[in-house]
Amino acid sequence: MALVSRPLAGPGLPGTALELVRAAGWTVTSDGKANAYAFPPDRRVVLAFLPEHNHFAPEAPLWVIRAYGDLHDIEWEATFTDDTPAEFIAAFLADLIKPEPLEREHDEDSSPIVLEDV
Repeated sequence: MALVSRPLAGPGLPGTALELVRAAGWTVTSDGKANAYAFPPDRRVVLAFLPEHNHFAPEAPLWVIRAYGDLHDIEWEATFTDDTPAEFIAAFLADLIKPEPLEREHDEDSSPIVLEDV
């Protein structure tokens, strides 16, 4: 068996990410075209795996993750191309589904991270 470094691994299998959220209690459904959608119990986030044409994401990313505020207001969105390894998407989702909430307010004493030119 040949080993491939993770950044060069290719897209992988979508089940790697979908089964992670299913195990966390999310509902996973499909639309009959091979597109899959997953929702947590509060339905404020949607994870979409979209290998076929759809109206949810006409820009055609393979993966779309959206968090919603009130009603249909999108708070944020993350998209991934068909070249993004499913393991990377699963790592993103593993942090997203953690039960610990993030604090909305930032510590005023902490300074921002500054990246210097290399």
